[in-house]
Amino acid sequence: MTGPPTSPDPDTAEPKLVTRPDPLRTDPHPLRADLHTHTDFSDGHHPLSAVVEAAVAVGLDMLVVTDHVRADTTYLPAYTAAVRAARATAPLRLVCGVEAKILDTEGRLDLPEDLTGVEHIALADHRFPLPDGPAHPDSVRALLDEGRLAPDEALRLLVRATARAVGRVPEGRTAHVAHLFSVLPKAGLDEDAVDAALLAPLARACREHGVAVELNEKWRCPSVRTARLLHRAGVGLAAGSDAHRAEAVGRFTWVADALTAATTEERWAS
Repeated sequence: MTGPPTSPDPDTAEPKLVTRPDPLRTDPHPLRADLHTHTDFSDGHHPLSAVVEAAVAVGLDMLVVTDHVRADTTYLPAYTAAVRAARATAPLRLVCGVEAKILDTEGRLDLPEDLTGVEHIALADHRFPLPDGPAHPDSVRALLDEGRLAPDEALRLLVRATARAVGRVPEGRTAHVAHLFSVLPKAGLDEDAVDAALLAPLARACREHGVAVELNEKWRCPSVRTARLLHRAGVGLAAGSDAHRAEAVGRFTWVADALTAATTEERWAS
């Protein structure tokens, strides 16, 4: 006698085919869009006008501003109004976004309840998302050192949290995964332990929801190896400067090389 049917495990189910492209991609080359920038509305050093001017000067076709928010952030009405006003004269596509941290392994996001005017969410691993909430990397390092958390389990939890966060993006907003795995070295974990099987839930979620993974200039992550695995799994790769100063907007030195290496199979033939 067979038992009752069971639902597939979301972390092991077969990946589905790509259902739609990244909704932010309006230019055929990702280096013409910067999906991750900051202004002095949060921790950036320059006003929105200077960030837009820098994006125009470097020749971008699209700029996404992604100032940091938390659930208790109050500046959003002024911020979204400023972006809306700047868009009226900006000679590029200007997108109003925010950067929010992933809170736990269910993928909950640290977002204000009212997101009026916000078009895009950058999903970030500012803390290590554990089942009971976000942990400081030092705390995760201690758990690893004490043997209370195995490295492979920690990696699995982070990937699961990020994949579920992709599925929790509020309706009507686009999103991308910002500085994937930037938290790993801070917690003493090695990204080289990440393989295609471990990445499968995240790759599937990104494909299903049309969410790209950012190659981050500031933190130089994810690694080229990880980016290549994501590319092979059908995940879009995007460019993010993570600029906190206007002069860094759209400056993709490491990203340009990493993007080429990750998407050109001949470079990996050996």
